[in-house]
Amino acid sequence: MRERLNSALSESICQYISGPAIAADHLRSFYNMADSNMAHVLMLQKQKIIDQESAVILLRTLWDLYCQGPSCLTLDPKREDYYFNVESYVISKAGREIGGKLHTARSRNDLGAALSRMNTRDKVVQLLDMTIALQSAILLRGEDLTDQVVTGYTHMQPAQPISLGFYLSAVAAALDRDIERLQDAYTRLNYSSLGACAFAGTSFPVDRAGVAEDLGFYGPVINCLDAVAARDYMQEIAADLTILGTNLNRFVTDLYFWSTDEFGYIEIDDSLSAVSSIMPQKKNPISLEHVRAKTAHLLASFVSITTALKGIPYGHNRECGVESGYLFWAACAPMEAILVVLREIVVTSSFKCDKMEKNVDANFCTVTELADILVKKEGIPFRTAHEIVSYTVRSCIKEGHTAADFSPTILDKAAVLLAGRHLHWSEEELRQVLSAKDSVRGKTCYGGPSPSTCGEMLAKQMKDNRRARSWLDDQTAALAQARERLHGQVREALV
Repeated sequence: MRERLNSALSESICQYISGPAIAADHLRSFYNMADSNMAHVLMLQKQKIIDQESAVILLRTLWDLYCQGPSCLTLDPKREDYYFNVESYVISKAGREIGGKLHTARSRNDLGAALSRMNTRDKVVQLLDMTIALQSAILLRGEDLTDQVVTGYTHMQPAQPISLGFYLSAVAAALDRDIERLQDAYTRLNYSSLGACAFAGTSFPVDRAGVAEDLGFYGPVINCLDAVAARDYMQEIAADLTILGTNLNRFVTDLYFWSTDEFGYIEIDDSLSAVSSIMPQKKNPISLEHVRAKTAHLLASFVSITTALKGIPYGHNRECGVESGYLFWAACAPMEAILVVLREIVVTSSFKCDKMEKNVDANFCTVTELADILVKKEGIPFRTAHEIVSYTVRSCIKEGHTAADFSPTILDKAAVLLAGRHLHWSEEELRQVLSAKDSVRGKTCYGGPSPSTCGEMLAKQMKDNRRARSWLDDQTAALAQARERLHGQVREALV
């Protein structure tokens, strides 16, 4: 296969480039390569490009290879790439006269591009499955916590009371968009490059649409040059994973803060924690740290793919065909780890509700509601009401008091000073206004944190989660059915 050249492949190329690439392709591509080869041979025979006898011998050789599995192939980096290793095996079993027909009306370019798409869609299906499972776990925890108050923060300072279910619904809402992005990327990815040959198509009467259907694609990529040149689907998916990782990073950062002694809102399960080698009291939430750190690898993947594709010709070359995807695959393992470990964290962690309620009652986060009530009940302009409450909070803090020490007397003093009037509120009235639970229950606007509206949100999100699961099941079933139809055609041809 190197007759055009005067020497064998360099040892350095074998060691550092072709060897590692072939080994990686073998792990990812064995079964997809086998299916692609069998679909191609079936098409060649149907289109009368090769004779039936040759097709049967090729199919038997390929089917035997498929059934034996990856271990039956001996890989040789001097054969340049994975396909030549597979073809060499086929020729060794079927003979050059028959085995040499396998590559009719095909190039490594369209085959490699098709395998890249098949391998990528397998990974997208897997990552979507894990993302949907994580979102489901978050929603299930949220459904039980719609009435559990917790401090909501802006600028990492106590802001207003919300419910824990409301917070988890917000995280799940971000995952809705992440799931949709990956679904959309899949619909653009799932098209076949086969039949494009090197890039200019072929004069053989190939059936590109038939091969695409046999391999579970929606159809062929419309332009043969684009079929072998495009790797933007990897770039898009890497961007989607980067955004997903960023969203999860922010969620995990909250959990990380909440796990500190100062917050004390959450207890990470012992099985997801580590000890100190010197400090006997320590329980370190290392799972959160690993998840946060691994999100950095996702951005590295996107930057790597984008940089590899930038400034190269729009055609086939090793930058797009091999190097552009290098860190894509390197980033998939961290993404899997993030999704699996974080789901376990969500399922097994314990929320310390007593500490949440103690803080929310003491940190003044309910006083926005107090300002609103001054507007509603007393007819005071909001800006004046804001000043009255601000003055009261400042006075309490100066005296070393918390929100629990708020009294009608302190409030009345501020009202006289800033609005020129007495309020005459009772202690009971003030306590009800400052109640975190009452504040949350009163936020019944669309998308608000009241138990009723939050429950509706979570129910809708769970419905959307089930819809996403159904969509994924449909895609997975379509791929499985295509593979079974293909294998059925092969078995029928071998009878």
